[in-house]
Amino acid sequence: MGQVAASRPTRFRSPAAFRAWLAKHQDGRAELIVRCYKVHAREKGITYKQALDEALCFGWIDGVRRSLDDESFSVRFTPRKPRSIWSRVNIARARELEAEGRMTPRGLVAFRAREEARSGVYSFESRPVALAPPFERRLRANRRAWEFFQSQPPWYRRTCAFWVMSAKREETRASRLEVLIAYSARGTPVPPLARTPRQAPARARPAKSPSAPRRAAGERQPAR
Repeated sequence: MGQVAASRPTRFRSPAAFRAWLAKHQDGRAELIVRCYKVHAREKGITYKQALDEALCFGWIDGVRRSLDDESFSVRFTPRKPRSIWSRVNIARARELEAEGRMTPRGLVAFRAREEARSGVYSFESRPVALAPPFERRLRANRRAWEFFQSQPPWYRRTCAFWVMSAKREETRASRLEVLIAYSARGTPVPPLARTPRQAPARARPAKSPSAPRRAAGERQPAR
């Protein structure tokens, strides 16, 4: 049985540093709590997206996420179990990493051992998972908003896309997109879409900001 890591988050200055840790400890640890930094954090360190890429390369996966401060949060990473569910997003990303030559033998074993019947079966994956091209272009036009949005976990981006695109009226979709852009430009998730495990939806709304949705439109757990 692998050794359980200390509960105190570990900080990595770069993806290469986290990759080196995984290469050394992949057989001896049952988990690792990683401190991930937001894109606009003053103190620089590995981002969630960077950490997830390296984890996938070694057959590890993200789990519970907890807020630490205004600039960072912790994410629990563990070796993937043989019968764990693979999301479509992570399947696609693993294929990209393999094409780039970044997947390790351990990561390839975990990826190729997945069961098709247990892949892409999350209920949210039958919903819209991306913004329509015109909407994405408007979000990209705001650099700060786009960088923050891209730094967020896949489940949050899918939830936002579903919330925006599921509106029946075009004007409602446009209004929701403006809310998403406004919050993202400030480096803040849209409340209460940004739920974390065991955490109630945020109720407070920032002053002088567009109204946020009343309910979350997606799953609570990170994509696996």
